[in-house]
Amino acid sequence: MEKNDFNTEISLEELVNNMMQEINHNPRDFCFRYVVSEYPKEAHEIFEFPGEYLDTCGTDAFTEDGRNLVMDCAQLIMPKGDITCKSTINVEHQTSPLIQEKIGIMYDYKLYLINQTNLPSNSIVITNIDTENQVIYCESHDQIFKIHYIVLDEENISKRLSMLTNKIESKEKLSRSEALNITVVAIFVKKEFGKDTLEKLSVLFSQIEEIEEQLQYDIHQVLKKMIKYYFSDDEAKCGELLLMISEAVFRQNPEGLVPKETYERRIAKLYERIELRDSLREKDALKIEKQDRTIEEQDRTIEKQQKRIIELERQLSKENGLIKG
Repeated sequence: MEKNDFNTEISLEELVNNMMQEINHNPRDFCFRYVVSEYPKEAHEIFEFPGEYLDTCGTDAFTEDGRNLVMDCAQLIMPKGDITCKSTINVEHQTSPLIQEKIGIMYDYKLYLINQTNLPSNSIVITNIDTENQVIYCESHDQIFKIHYIVLDEENISKRLSMLTNKIESKEKLSRSEALNITVVAIFVKKEFGKDTLEKLSVLFSQIEEIEEQLQYDIHQVLKKMIKYYFSDDEAKCGELLLMISEAVFRQNPEGLVPKETYERRIAKLYERIELRDSLREKDALKIEKQDRTIEEQDRTIEKQQKRIIELERQLSKENGLIKG
């Protein structure tokens, strides 16, 4: 079943109620992984990863002592900026300061990618926690290695929100990367600004007039998770915002609840089928009319041929003396 297949027997209000009952474990980590897995190239751009995106790498990592680890994000990159050769990145989303256990896991990620690709690997932490240094040196397995920090701080998030506000309120069409900034803001806004920011994002999202259906759905998924996270103590407001963003994506119709664009596509296809049917009927009518004309012409030809045969028979009879005069 595709991600945008919904039970069409329920109402919008019932859908929102179901959303409120869903488990919402580690929403920030879930949303980050969701975005980087569904939109890896755009994620590389909007999260400001180093190098030039080339491809994704598998996120499962197996260690020598038999552990099975899962990276948040792993990508193959080409030289650009500070990246001077083809290499990989492993990116860890952090909502709290690094502890030694996580440092050890990141080193395991690094070793695994080096062994799998035979390429250098860069360890990256992406966070909204302010840090003094963009690069820190860590020790694990008696080895020193570098961890690069990407900090999406208050100023960074504010700029993204301003860009979205200006473009959406002026009804400019958003590129896919620009639209995905909604998810960046939702995931990385500092907790003390979370409620106000998610309310603003919900209003902005509901005002977008032109957007890919699947992209709209995926942004809705992230907003849903983050609204539930920030308004877990305010059920009424949580329901209000979930309804707002869901009304932007779904609509009621005689068949039940379906994504708006799916419904509009169905209507368009229905009209196409009607036009095609009428066109075929018109073609069939013209074809029958042409066939009738052809049959009439053939009948006239046959009639002429029959008259000619009779005339030839009469002439032959005269020559044989069978008919007098």
